[in-house]
Amino acid sequence: MIQANTPTSALLAVLVCMSHLTYADNLIIGVESIDYFPIFQESNGQYSGAANDILNKFAKLNGHTLTYKSYPVARLNKYYLNGTVEFRFPDDQYWVQEKKKGYDIKYSAPVINYIDGVMVSPTNKGKGIDQLKTLGIVRGFTAWDYFDAIKIGNVKIIEANSLDSLVKLTSNNRNDGAYSNIDVATYYLKNTLKAPGSLVFDPDLPHTESSYSLSSFKHPQVIEQFNQFLIEQAGWIKTIKEKYHVK
Repeated sequence: MIQANTPTSALLAVLVCMSHLTYADNLIIGVESIDYFPIFQESNGQYSGAANDILNKFAKLNGHTLTYKSYPVARLNKYYLNGTVEFRFPDDQYWVQEKKKGYDIKYSAPVINYIDGVMVSPTNKGKGIDQLKTLGIVRGFTAWDYFDAIKIGNVKIIEANSLDSLVKLTSNNRNDGAYSNIDVATYYLKNTLKAPGSLVFDPDLPHTESSYSLSSFKHPQVIEQFNQFLIEQAGWIKTIKEKYHVK
């Protein structure tokens, strides 16, 4: 019978403890180089918004440091999957599924809920999808709800280089609607353009309700740690969401 204080038992105890150690290091997070405030915004190397506050708090509490690397959406997909960045935020398990095949990606629990839908002129709200002939979208994004309509030619996509361009094109009737995160577009209209209500969300048109997650296929243990943080800091996270008017 092996006693508890034998070298073998001591070694096993050390190995067990090591297996429970949490990865603590500099985490390289890939983010989108787009103004999506109040959820996230990258400008001149600075990341801000509700997502930034939540991720930074997580890092601080768990001994991590963060390095944000921003890319246009299409390039972010590439650099994430080739390992240039170790984590991605925001991510959604339903995004670019074909390109993610073969990768064992771990997604966190929901961080921020969102609605992606169509902002239209108030006079066009409720008129239905038949009036939607042209749909504006930020370059690199995909209007999944309209994939079939686009494919058969019922809806034509007009790409914009930024949220600012997208909103202004729609406001000037250059397209019939702007496909965007509703909270982000509403905030932009109210706080940046000072034109609240000039475009409104049409809930009768196809839209997606989902949530943003942190993801990684390199460090699933960090995602588990992040999930625990979301549980333990739920009250604090609620106040951050209220501060930024996100869900």
